[in-house]
Amino acid sequence: MQGEKGLRQRELCDKLGLDYRSVAANAKSQKISTHDYIQRETGWILVNELYYPPNRNKYRDIRKSYQNQV
Repeated sequence: MQGEKGLRQRELCDKLGLDYRSVAANAKSQKISTHDYIQRETGWILVNELYYPPNRNKYRDIRKSYQNQV
C-alpha cells in the first residue's frame, strides 16, 4: 500500500465522528469484534490493522490475499 496511508481504529472513529466507546458497546451487544462492526457500518476495509477507504478493489484483493496466508 505504498503511497496511501491507512488509519488506525481510533483515528478512523475520530475522522468519522464516531464515539469509540459507543462503537465498542454496539459491537459487544451484537457479539462481533469492533473491527467487524466498523467495517460493516462504514464500509472501510481493514488490512493489517489499518483501515482504508471503501470502494477500493485493490484493498479488497490485498485483504483476501492476506487472509488466505493466515
